[in-house]
Amino acid sequence: MHTVWSDGSAGVAEMAAAAHERGYEYIAITDHSKGLKIAGGIDEKALAKQAREIAAVNKASRGSGVTVLRSIEMNLNPRGEGDMDPKALARLDIVLGAFHSALRTKADQTSRYLAALQNPDIQILGHPRGRIYNFRMGLKADWPRVFAQAAKLDKAVEIDSYPDRQDLNLALLKIARKNGVRISLGTDSHHAHQLEFIELGLAAAFKAHIPPDRILNFMDLAGLRAWIAKLRARRR
Repeated sequence: MHTVWSDGSAGVAEMAAAAHERGYEYIAITDHSKGLKIAGGIDEKALAKQAREIAAVNKASRGSGVTVLRSIEMNLNPRGEGDMDPKALARLDIVLGAFHSALRTKADQTSRYLAALQNPDIQILGHPRGRIYNFRMGLKADWPRVFAQAAKLDKAVEIDSYPDRQDLNLALLKIARKNGVRISLGTDSHHAHQLEFIELGLAAAFKAHIPPDRILNFMDLAGLRAWIAKLRARRR
């Protein structure tokens, strides 16, 4: 496996070192965006500062360590709209989008997901249901339709490997596999030792028989960049 996505609360250098120890080629730092101040969300100014920190880490480890990718977990409203300047997002290597509000509604949310997938600024839909074990059941949708749309647009949906989330679960992953959608594995880790959570996501992907060529994390860095460039070219 080449990489893992991580909420970088522990610090860029520490997360990069931990990823290097695990043999990763690259890691993406995906802090929350500014709409989630309560969760330490960062604005465009802080994102630019983080980019300079990432550049310094990459320069220091050039040729001998892991490549750190600039990223963010952008907050999406129920209309699928993000809370960050698209120009700032365009300077990132990869962008996740995720819902963090109105997560307890019992009404069908298919339209919300379809709108989010149409958002040209994101490549990955993070923890789609917003599920947290023993706390929140997560959202409902016409999942075959959602996954079919993601596959049509060549966007990825995430397995959040954090133990309390495991979202997507096995049942939904089997539907995702049938629709040929790309899968992204993320740890949602806030500390270096939590990178080990990736094993839960891997187990779910393997048990659902997701083909390795549909898992983003199995791409080498050049392949990942090419996929992202192709998606971004569509908006021009």
